[in-house]
Amino acid sequence: MRWIREHKLITALIAMLLALAIIFAVSLTTDLDDNPAGAVNKGVAVVSEGFTAVAGKIKENVFGIFSYKDLQAQIKELEDENDQLKRELAEAMLEREELEQLEDLSGVLNYEYTKKEFDMVSTDIISHDGSNWTNVFTINKGTESGIEEGDAVVNGMGLVGRVKAAGNGWSKVVAITDEESNVSFKLVRSRKQLGIISGSESGDIKGYMMDAESSVVEGDIIVTSGLGNFPKGLEIGSVKTVVYNSNTLMREITVEPAVNFNELEKVAVIK
Repeated sequence: MRWIREHKLITALIAMLLALAIIFAVSLTTDLDDNPAGAVNKGVAVVSEGFTAVAGKIKENVFGIFSYKDLQAQIKELEDENDQLKRELAEAMLEREELEQLEDLSGVLNYEYTKKEFDMVSTDIISHDGSNWTNVFTINKGTESGIEEGDAVVNGMGLVGRVKAAGNGWSKVVAITDEESNVSFKLVRSRKQLGIISGSESGDIKGYMMDAESSVVEGDIIVTSGLGNFPKGLEIGSVKTVVYNSNTLMREITVEPAVNFNELEKVAVIK
């Protein structure tokens, strides 16, 4: 029974042949006494007709098998073409994403980006360290990509921080909100007015103006001055408050960072 189920076509053909043989025998038996020649001819005709039908079925099945194989081959070819198109689309989307990131970074750098001026490495954040998880984090590229301690880290909005340590396949980044971070800045509207900002344990960015007579006001945009490890012109954020400290004779400020540190996923390292 199992062999019959697995060989349905062959079984059907054998059954048809047996049926034809029986019909032939019956035809001979029925007409043999009255008209022997006619009986034989009738039997031959019946069998011939049956063979023609069987041959037709075989032909249909054979051509059906070949047609099915051709169809399968065409489907496979279309699937391969579809996979290739998907790969090309994914690559195009990746290139577009990288281009958009570079365009965002060029705005942060305050002039048109070219590889001759800066060499950047795009990276992903893979872990956060410490109790204040936004202050120190690890990225997935390091010395194998030319990243070194002190390199500036940015995203499309502005300055993120600096590389504190680097190894093969990883780098540790300290954000400007960390108390270990100190950045020299200047006002966008008055580039001669300089100051220093630092992070704090609470994650706030605080600082002061070098000149006690500075005209800094709330809403002023500040950028890196170019002094120290950071390139000139990276946006840091905007001034939230300004207070004159009569003890230090300085204008102290708090800063709203341009970067949303709670939503950071990708950053770029300027080498």
